[in-house]
Amino acid sequence: MKKVTFKIRRKIILAFVFCFLSVLVFAVFSFEGHREIGDRLRLLEVADDLVNNILEGRRFEKNFFLYKQRSSLEEALSYADRVESLYLRHEQDILSLRKGTETEPFLEILSRYKETLSGLQTSLPDVRGGLEAAGATGPEESLRNIGQKLLDMATAWAKEERSKIDRLFRRVLYLFIVSMFLFGVLGVGVAFYISRLVTRPLVQMQQAMEKIAHGDFTPVAEDQCDSEEFGPLFQAINRMIRELEERQEQLVQARKISAIGTFTSGIAHELNNPVNNIVLTADSLKEDFDQLDRQEALAMIDDILIQSERASEIIKNLLDFSRSERPEMLSLSVSSVIEDTMRLVRNQLLLSSVEESMEVAADLAPVCGDYKSLQQVFLNLFINAIQAMPKGGRLSTRVGPSDDGGSVKIEVQDTGAGIEPEHIPRIFDPFFTTKEVGRGTGLGLSVTYGIVKKHGGTIHVQSEKGIGTTFTVFLPTEKTGEPGGTARGA
Repeated sequence: MKKVTFKIRRKIILAFVFCFLSVLVFAVFSFEGHREIGDRLRLLEVADDLVNNILEGRRFEKNFFLYKQRSSLEEALSYADRVESLYLRHEQDILSLRKGTETEPFLEILSRYKETLSGLQTSLPDVRGGLEAAGATGPEESLRNIGQKLLDMATAWAKEERSKIDRLFRRVLYLFIVSMFLFGVLGVGVAFYISRLVTRPLVQMQQAMEKIAHGDFTPVAEDQCDSEEFGPLFQAINRMIRELEERQEQLVQARKISAIGTFTSGIAHELNNPVNNIVLTADSLKEDFDQLDRQEALAMIDDILIQSERASEIIKNLLDFSRSERPEMLSLSVSSVIEDTMRLVRNQLLLSSVEESMEVAADLAPVCGDYKSLQQVFLNLFINAIQAMPKGGRLSTRVGPSDDGGSVKIEVQDTGAGIEPEHIPRIFDPFFTTKEVGRGTGLGLSVTYGIVKKHGGTIHVQSEKGIGTTFTVFLPTEKTGEPGGTARGA
């Protein structure tokens, strides 16, 4: 079944379209709210104009009753006409505000007010006499009541409009606060979503690169990548990892050759002894052949064979060590690997005046590993220790179970010059070396780190300047299974 994949670009576009639509919805609601506030403010201005014109008309109405001047009635009528004109221009908007709350239409009351003013104007002499005789209680009281009703209605409309504007402002404010909260949540969600789409594959690639730098060539899990953009990149990284792993094997082989060159002088000395014995015994056999009996001759021939086997064994060990083979994980004894490796450097120890000691615990559990690869690990550690003690010293090797019993613990300790504290975090990096030119390539500990990692183990280093260095290797036993990651220098 074909794996379903997606394009990151499409996902990001959809996420931003969703954000845009959310902002658009908020903008529509916000626009409607602000538009309605604008309409209400304009209607409030109309209501205030009605109130002001009614107040002006009533002011002239009062002047008429106080001073009995015809001009006051004319001014009052003019303001009543203004109120009527203003009302008619905005009648539909005003009616939308009233919502049927008034029992009597505004225009009817205004019409009665104007009729009363007109009636007073046409019968002004009679009105004056009637007002004087009646004490100004008849027409005046009726006109005042009608005018007050007009003023109350206009004032109520203005008050109602202010109340609605206030509610609209609160609603828009709440909408703004809620929208900001929703936009914040939406922004965090989109950021997290895009982060999962983009940064997670990038983090996986970064982790893969860090593992490669430390000698771990575990392929990147391609099935965890659902993106069409990153899928080919993961495949390219895995191809690179496979090629680097092949180069690593070649590097290990090159390191073996370098190690052979390091202790060639010791091997030459070790080979020289059996060869000299063979030559001397053969010369003696040749010179005294006629005088020797059969038993003596056979004894000398046996001695030659023994010395030849000894030389052959030395050469065989070198060839076995330098041979390029694919790693084969088998059950093996760590102590046997260390003892065989120590034999390869024993003469180098003698030439460098380095004493050796080995402590091996009894009943060690076997480990699952490749013999040649583990031999390379300990050979690199032994050679580094010998080179750290140019004037002699002591090389101590301790093999035993770890504290938790799930691993075999190997400590390689020297009494050499030690490592600078600032160099310890970098000693496993490829091509990093503090040795003089010609005495090291900076690949030994990097290769060692990679081999230990492949075996599921860990390697640590502790060093004190002028006192010595201790490398500690943990290799899981067969029953433990795959342990965690590899620790670097400490």
